Amino acid sequence: YPEKNRVVVLDAVRVDLDKAEVIRENDTIPLTAKEYSIFLKLAENAGHIVTIGSLCQTACGEIWQGYESTLMTYIRHLREKIEKNPSAPVSLLTVKGLGYKLIVKEGF
Repeated sequence: YPEKNRVVVLDAVRVDLDKAEVIRENDTIPLTAKEYSIFLKLAENAGHIVTIGSLCQTACGEIWQGYESTLMTYIRHLREKIEKNPSAPVSLLTVKGLGYKLIVKEGF
């Protein structure tokens, strides 16, 4: 049996996990494969800190050391898609020295 529609509701947008799309008002913004895998990891751990190492491994595979700046680029692109103001995020938060935390309103 298919699962129910998997949608994560954030402060400014909804993210349809089945379609890998961000829905902002009447616009849809596609997620890249890397953005999707990072977002999914954060959504599965919503409200909890996901370490930089874990996210790097999700985005870059087993050998991830040295890819921290690449992860920061993916996070910036995600914020541009899911936040009203990417410079002052309310849904995808940085936890200094540890990682990131996704704050969801509904879903997962």
